[in-house]
Amino acid sequence: MTCSCLPFPPWRPGIALALAFGLLVPACSGASDDVLTLIDEPISIDDIQTDVAVGSDVDLTYATFDGGEANFVAYAGTPLVINFFARTCPPCVSEMPEFERVFNELRGEVAFVGISTDPRQQDAQILVEETGVTYDLGWDPDGRLFAEFGGFAMPTTVFVTADGIVSEVWSGVLSADELQSKIEEIT
Repeated sequence: MTCSCLPFPPWRPGIALALAFGLLVPACSGASDDVLTLIDEPISIDDIQTDVAVGSDVDLTYATFDGGEANFVAYAGTPLVINFFARTCPPCVSEMPEFERVFNELRGEVAFVGISTDPRQQDAQILVEETGVTYDLGWDPDGRLFAEFGGFAMPTTVFVTADGIVSEVWSGVLSADELQSKIEEIT
C-alpha cells in the first residue's frame, strides 16, 4: 500500500520543515553517535490510523465551490464517503479518478463529497477539472473539517453510515477495490 502524501496537515508546513530539519541535521553531521534512529521496523499504515472521530455524527457545515454552505447531514439516509484532497498531493490526484469510477458505479446507493484543503479555491477547481470528478465538492482551506475528523495525512477518507455516524477515518491512498471494500462495511 502506498503511504500518504503529507505527514502533517497542509496548512501547517512549518511543523514538517522543523521536524525534517531537526532530524536531518544530526543525521548528516558525520558522527555516527549523532544519528537518530526513529524506528527499527516499518510501521504498517493500518497501525497509524486514528479513530478520534469514529462514532461521532457529521453535523458539520462546509463551504461549497459555488460560495454557499452545505452540511453533511443533508446526506442522511444514504451512506457517505468524504474524501479530503489537495492539488499539491500526488496521491490525492491519483486516487480521484478511482473515486469517480466507484461513485459512478454506486450512484444513488452511496453519496460522495470531495473536500479540498487547498488554500486557494482556484487550485481546487483546476484539479477537479483535470481529474473529471463529478461528485459533490466542498472547500476546507483552514483545515477545520480535516482536524474535526482526525485526519493526519493526505489523502484522508471518512466513511459515514446512513445514520450519519462516522464508521472509519482512513488516511492514505485507496484503490477502487479498497474503496469498494470499505464502502461495503458501511452499507
